[in-house]
Amino acid sequence: MNTQFVDSFRKPQTTGNLLLDMNPLSKLIICFLLGISAIIAQSIPYSFALCILYYFLAAAMGKLRSFSGIFTKIVVMILLFLLVLRQLTVKGDTVLFSIFGWKWTLEAVLVALNVSGYILGFSGAVVLFACATSARDLMYSLEQIGVPHTTSYIILASIQTIADLKKSANTIFESQKARGIEVEGNVFVRAKAFFPIISPLMLGAMSAAEEKSISMDARAFSLETRHTFLRELPKVSAGEKILVGLFLLGFIALIVCKIVL
Repeated sequence: MNTQFVDSFRKPQTTGNLLLDMNPLSKLIICFLLGISAIIAQSIPYSFALCILYYFLAAAMGKLRSFSGIFTKIVVMILLFLLVLRQLTVKGDTVLFSIFGWKWTLEAVLVALNVSGYILGFSGAVVLFACATSARDLMYSLEQIGVPHTTSYIILASIQTIADLKKSANTIFESQKARGIEVEGNVFVRAKAFFPIISPLMLGAMSAAEEKSISMDARAFSLETRHTFLRELPKVSAGEKILVGLFLLGFIALIVCKIVL
């Protein structure tokens, strides 16, 4: 009898990547400190260097494609929006160039880069953490430090519901398309196809909610006892604790330098 599959659940679940296998709370603390540091520093070079660092970290985790697919779009949208907005709201004297008589000034560009820098610095940390950490591992680690299982389930279910609705919407979209309903085209065509899609989507969501409640009752979810888990997370190593401690010290040093300087 092949017991390899069963034996895989008797030891911590790992991916072989040191960064991905870090405890979710350790990754949460590091990403949070990096994101907040961009807001505290208020420095254009630091913020954009931090954004580049996120790409390197994502590549080291093997998540570069998923991270860059999301974060690059955020970078482009925020930069374009703030550059145009600040040119309309900030008055400057140093003209860089002119587009059909519209003068773009250096002062407005610097303000836009400064604001977009710390926004991107924080949002990049959020995207990186989301790509590097599964929701169930995060909720499991929260339960290990004393968070009630009801709270962790509500958070996990909320996150999972978004993914489930997206998957269901794509399925319904394809099925309606196969029935000859026009769902692609301009804005008016898409708006017209909205109602044939939203009705089965909501009915499916209500049915799924009922199925989840039944399965939770069958598993004695409401009992106020310590729950067991099918999979285990790796224990936090001494090196991981030291790494988190170094990030904390660096964050404190940044705050001190910002106050003193």
